[in-house]
Amino acid sequence: MSENSLPIAIVAAAGFIEQSLTNTQKTLIAAGLPYHVITPEGALVQGWHEEAWGHHFMADKKLADVISADYCGLILLDGPNSADSLTENAHAKRLVKAAMDSAKPVLAINDAIRLLIAAEVAAGRRIAAPQALQSDLTRDGAEPVDSESLVTDGALVTATAEAAGPVRLEAFLALIASGSVPQAA
Repeated sequence: MSENSLPIAIVAAAGFIEQSLTNTQKTLIAAGLPYHVITPEGALVQGWHEEAWGHHFMADKKLADVISADYCGLILLDGPNSADSLTENAHAKRLVKAAMDSAKPVLAINDAIRLLIAAEVAAGRRIAAPQALQSDLTRDGAEPVDSESLVTDGALVTATAEAAGPVRLEAFLALIASGSVPQAA
């Protein structure tokens, strides 16, 4: 990636899986890739750690203030509380739809896959999904794949919590690095 590359957007709301963010940040920092943490409020956002609320993390941007064109790709973090909030957020849905419409790489992890449904971009795609989301995806015209999978469909990478963490990020970063996106199946 060149010095002038656009940053990667990491989208989360309160209750995201803390380890998902910290592992992603470590990988992006080690690779020298710029990123912004984007939240509904654009302020501190609290993570979820195991069975309780976790640490607060600083956000870089507010969802209402960003557009897809400012980013080379989008990471939607795991976490049921975060997904609940983001699926009700018009700015989150707008950002996801714009990224998908322009074939920017998007990584949706586990519960965040619900945002693909809310943004109405799941239809016609193969999507790795937990069992609880498979009927919703089928209803919306997507093809859900085994819940322990990692699936790349064009510019979309989906993975469940069971799928290996580093592998899902590697698949996403490979799309970013290639500068071109394979056609969806």
